[in-house]
Amino acid sequence: MYSKLKGLMVEKRITQLELAEILKITGSALNYKINGKSDFTVTEAKVVANFFGKTIEEIFVFDEVNNMKIGRNA
Repeated sequence: MYSKLKGLMVEKRITQLELAEILKITGSALNYKINGKSDFTVTEAKVVANFFGKTIEEIFVFDEVNNMKIGRNA
């Protein structure tokens, strides 16, 4: 779901478990969030953005827009 976040994790060579520890959540909780089964809190999004030196929008918002499905009758 969050391809930008996944790409940044690969780039920085950080595992989901390591990022989960930074966020003070479990690895499975982070997995749910990354795969769109649960939402990141604003605080978590800020921590992630600061860690990677990006804005929240760069990591989270544009992925959401790219994943939107627009119907013909919209």
